[in-house]
Amino acid sequence: MASRPKSAFTVSAAAEVLPRWDMSKIYPAYNSPEFEADFKKMSDSIAAFAADYEGKVATLDGEALADAMDRQDDIGALAGRLGTYVGLLKVQDNKAHGANAAAYSNRSRPLFSALAFFDDEIKKIPEDELEARMAASPRLKAYEPSLENTRRGIPHTPPLDVQRYSGQLAATSDWTKAFEDRLVELRFPMRGKKGGYTEEEILKVMAEDKNPERRKQATQSFQKVMKENAWFFANVHNAIMRMGSVSRKWSNFDQPWDGRHFSNNIKPEAVEALKSSVKAAYPRISHRFYGLKAQLMGQDHLNIYDRNINVFEGEDSAKIPWSEAKKIVLDSFNAFSPEMGAIAQKFFDEGWIDAAPGPNKQGGAFSSSGMAQTDHPHVMMNYRGSMRDVATLAHELGHGVHQYLAAPKGDRQVYTPLTFAETASVFAEMMTFKALLKRAPDDEARRKMLFEKTNDMINTVVRQISFYDFECRNNTMFKEKGAPLTPEEFGQNWLDALGESYGEAIPLEPEYGPVFGYIPHLVKTPFYVYAYAFGDCLVNTLYQTYEEGNVSDFKEKYTAMLEAGGTYNADKLKADFGLDINDPQFWDRGIKVIENLLDELEVMCAPLLTPVMDVNGPAPDVPLA
Repeated sequence: MASRPKSAFTVSAAAEVLPRWDMSKIYPAYNSPEFEADFKKMSDSIAAFAADYEGKVATLDGEALADAMDRQDDIGALAGRLGTYVGLLKVQDNKAHGANAAAYSNRSRPLFSALAFFDDEIKKIPEDELEARMAASPRLKAYEPSLENTRRGIPHTPPLDVQRYSGQLAATSDWTKAFEDRLVELRFPMRGKKGGYTEEEILKVMAEDKNPERRKQATQSFQKVMKENAWFFANVHNAIMRMGSVSRKWSNFDQPWDGRHFSNNIKPEAVEALKSSVKAAYPRISHRFYGLKAQLMGQDHLNIYDRNINVFEGEDSAKIPWSEAKKIVLDSFNAFSPEMGAIAQKFFDEGWIDAAPGPNKQGGAFSSSGMAQTDHPHVMMNYRGSMRDVATLAHELGHGVHQYLAAPKGDRQVYTPLTFAETASVFAEMMTFKALLKRAPDDEARRKMLFEKTNDMINTVVRQISFYDFECRNNTMFKEKGAPLTPEEFGQNWLDALGESYGEAIPLEPEYGPVFGYIPHLVKTPFYVYAYAFGDCLVNTLYQTYEEGNVSDFKEKYTAMLEAGGTYNADKLKADFGLDINDPQFWDRGIKVIENLLDELEVMCAPLLTPVMDVNGPAPDVPLA
């Protein structure tokens, strides 16, 4: 294996106390008098709103319609506070708070369905009349992006009774909860921890443990447990696809993915161009990178449990302390924009981050905007001190700053389409990477960082497109077959979609098929995952534009882009930065950034390459912890 640089970090990460949200600052407890008072206020506000406006929206003048939209915004903000509070408690400890989250969902669903009439009636106002009302009311004019987005949905609007029924039923939420509960409760047996590892813990071993035998055993345990539960995950995916097919009929969408592209305000042709460009680049990027990694490890190919390992990080590599991670990220934010740095500082100073892992805590990471208007965004991650965790911190703080800046837009306009939602997060990751690269003390440290960044970008672009490809295969088969898919069919689609992205560098065994079940976005937000590749390629090109200095007021325009929230779109991107996502060459330019990193990495790794050995030879006899 390649030689590894010594770590620059000497402080013990394990000795630090990681931050956790203090949810009692929001409400003392679920069902507390304060919580119930706000729930009653929300319920009463919804009832009053319906009584005041249902059947009357077409008669409202500009100022009266602006009043109604202000009131709806207030309801949305309060609903976001209540629902996010319950949801974040569940994230911290699913075992303790999962039942309360389900109970709240059952209580609130019927209330929200009473609001469905409002957008329905807005869509029925003649275009010229709405234009006249906006011309007469500057307050209503401020809602123009939201109104345009609402009316864009006219061809895809089911009858009001169907909307209400669907809202009250919320059938997918029960399947999503069952999926989340199962993943949190699963334990993966492996020597080293009594009772087995959680999903988040076993994935960490598979991705980062320096002992190949431990990675192998973790992968075998993970595959075994996922196979035992494949029937369950197949049922969940089939139910989501079946409900999607029913929704599609009522919403006048042809293909299973059309609704997601529509909600993202992205032309299907642009997404198809992205998918095609990335898949065409598999041999130039992922196949090439995994082949290089195999050479560095002295193997003729990689095992699946070698895919994420950084060959330049040894067993003795010190973990990066939370305090150092904080400094790295804040320094990079401040270097770009002191304003953004000051906002990011708030997340640390005011307890807006939950970074401590826990046995019943949700895996992964996110930034929630549900309380951005009433309180603040919330960042969640499970920090264990790796360089990848530092990148995740930067990523989620990018989201958090975006949500903080966009919050004044109000509930109707704060939510950014998924494609542009990833812009700030990936941009923040890139800022942090560039800052770290500049301070690399030597070639060994630079090589390690380039290796890690290339691996992460392949995960963000190539891997997410392979996930999207997997979804498309499943839904196409479901539609053509007219019947549920078997666990084996899901598994084969998984092997085919991911196998194309790995190439010959990572041969896949049939045992890897049942692993399809653990990806949450495929259940919670179908066809979401291409947004990661979209955001990464967009940011690659956007960051190039920043470094080239061709847009003199780049920082001001970028800040305005984040402040615009959900009102920002592809047309504005082209006007502000000269970037056209509908141009096929746009995606190739973003992909080229990854190729350039790989070019540099190959040059730096050339002196380290060793003769190839048989990867199937005896595994090292290493004692297990």
